[in-house]
Amino acid sequence: MIQGKDGKYRWVYEVKLMRNFAILWEVYRALIITCGITFFIIACISVCADGVDAFSGFPFDIKFIAIFVAGMLVLGFLGYVLYAAISGWKYVIRFTMTDKEIIHEQMPSQVKKAQAISMITVLAGLASKSPGTIGTGLLAARTTSVSTFKDVKKIKAVRRSNLIKVNESLSRNQIYVEEQDFDFVYQFLCQHCPNAKHE
Repeated sequence: MIQGKDGKYRWVYEVKLMRNFAILWEVYRALIITCGITFFIIACISVCADGVDAFSGFPFDIKFIAIFVAGMLVLGFLGYVLYAAISGWKYVIRFTMTDKEIIHEQMPSQVKKAQAISMITVLAGLASKSPGTIGTGLLAARTTSVSTFKDVKKIKAVRRSNLIKVNESLSRNQIYVEEQDFDFVYQFLCQHCPNAKHE
């Protein structure tokens, strides 16, 4: 970690994608939320169209839902492994931290790969009419995320993964820090995020 003359802290972190699965869990979380929203919309449409009898039909078939969700999780894992392979089994991130925000940027050498992969994923989702796949592709297209400290609601330390989760109401950011700098960054975030709960 280096503090520049402008007062900003900067560092680069390399995530080994097949050793640190924090990113995979975020992919799974996005898939599960997407599946939940999809089934909720289907359920609402069915109830409006068929009334209470819709509860005995397709949208509420627990076995179908379980198989569908399991299939999406398998596809999510295969997509993650494909992404890891194309990215050289690593995800390289540059962080910039000021007293007002922290910026998470995918390194330029990987940005084009990430954008190409996300476009392929979105197109595959459109072709298969799968909102889960489309959502995953759009999430992958993000190469920069910014957490504004005054908007942060929760800070959670996951030391075994060298990870600090910085969550706002509608967005989540993952801050990776080397072990020797972990406590400093965690305390800095706690001190500069006045509305955040700490874990």
